[in-house]
Amino acid sequence: MSRSGKPSVAVIGAGVAGVSFALRAAELGCEEVTVLERAHVAAGSSGLSAGVFNINATDPLNVEIRVRTRAMLDLLERENGLHLAHIGHLRLGRSEHHVELLREVIAMQADLGVETSVLLDPEQILERVPDLRVDDVLVGLWNPWDGHLDGPLLCGALVERAEALGVKIVPKQPVEAWRKREGGGHVLTTPEGEHAADVVVNAAGPWATRMGEMLGAALPLVSQVHDVIKVKLPDTVDYTVPMVQEAIPGEEAAIYFRQDGPDSLIGGEHTYSVIEELGSADPDHYRKTIPWETWEEVASRISARLPVDGLGFEPGWTGLYPISADGRPIIGPYEHDESIVACGGLGADGVTAGITLGRVAAEWAVLGEPETIGGAEVLLPDRPTLAEVKAEA
Repeated sequence: MSRSGKPSVAVIGAGVAGVSFALRAAELGCEEVTVLERAHVAAGSSGLSAGVFNINATDPLNVEIRVRTRAMLDLLERENGLHLAHIGHLRLGRSEHHVELLREVIAMQADLGVETSVLLDPEQILERVPDLRVDDVLVGLWNPWDGHLDGPLLCGALVERAEALGVKIVPKQPVEAWRKREGGGHVLTTPEGEHAADVVVNAAGPWATRMGEMLGAALPLVSQVHDVIKVKLPDTVDYTVPMVQEAIPGEEAAIYFRQDGPDSLIGGEHTYSVIEELGSADPDHYRKTIPWETWEEVASRISARLPVDGLGFEPGWTGLYPISADGRPIIGPYEHDESIVACGGLGADGVTAGITLGRVAAEWAVLGEPETIGGAEVLLPDRPTLAEVKAEA
């Protein structure tokens, strides 16, 4: 313990979740907070995301996470100059079930005291996206504040705030070994030496399963490769294309696309769940190129939803979604050792959800319970839905 009586902390991983944990721990009075990163800040999934932020989730807990994230993004935009592209977010509802679900989302947002999204009918959707095909669309859940950001710039803004509070970010220091410290706490070994701490945090993104095995604290994830496609817009499109999302949580993967530059979009398939046929990728050796059939399929589906003459398509980049076995993030201390804290399994939402979930994990570590959101007990690493997976591991 430091002179303040607060624990010293070593965070493994300098993505959004890890840096957010470090920042919150420092805000709560921890004087010795070190982030150990195997490469550089945002080198993993945080730097390879499509960068979407929105409050249009459909689960009450996820809506609250995104609303709290919005407040933090507001702060970073205002005080740290983080660029946020407020191009709007449009989630398409194509069945009566979707209509009812999206109405419930608006009610959840209202309960949290935020200016809510609105439901648009097809005619109103076309006022914002004139070329969109809406013959199969009943409603669109629309929020004009939402949009996209750059993952590395987000991490940079969080690092700026964290370092101002004394947090140490140590790049190019992969954790190679761990042992319990005599008298309590932990010792992490990197190529340049040892780092002792009262609390160790596993925020290693796709590498978190490997780190969990080292720490004796299972963090079972499936790391799935997802592809981003680049789209060239013709000169005839003279409006900003918002983030358009067909995907509904709990359903099959569906396309998304959004404006990325003055004459370009990016797009891909989005899902919140494990796709069994994709398997789990090794974060050190996964494919970095996009198969022809993948980008051709995505291109054809984007063209069907946005039927504009002259769209051009080419492969973009790949990244990993680290998803837990039950689809929920794994956040908080372990029952067998509360000085080991999990902060992983953020899946497709990690670049923004990590802002809030990193803070929640830090509150558990320092305060013994979360303050930022309620109901976070369902995210704890020893929950029943993960017990069978851990036993198999």
